[in-house]
Amino acid sequence: MPRNADARKLLGELAGAARDGDLRFWERRFYDFNVWSDGKVWEKLEYMHTNPVKRELVARPDEWPWSSYRAYALSDSSLLRVDCCPPDVPQDE
Repeated sequence: MPRNADARKLLGELAGAARDGDLRFWERRFYDFNVWSDGKVWEKLEYMHTNPVKRELVARPDEWPWSSYRAYALSDSSLLRVDCCPPDVPQDE
């Protein structure tokens, strides 16, 4: 679970941005990206699964309750029901 200090910091930053009139959902340096290959699907999934760990919000990917990691890695959908990519798609492309 996210730490309370992290949540307070995020809320404070959002409130400050709203006061400054610069509140936006996406950061300016980000852009959309169409995923056209199976390899890219798995690349993006790995990024999403490891991002909370890299940001030090959790110690392991399976601790992030909003992640599909448990569904893919452990076949566990007890926290979050996920329509996984077909299992025959190789993850090492």
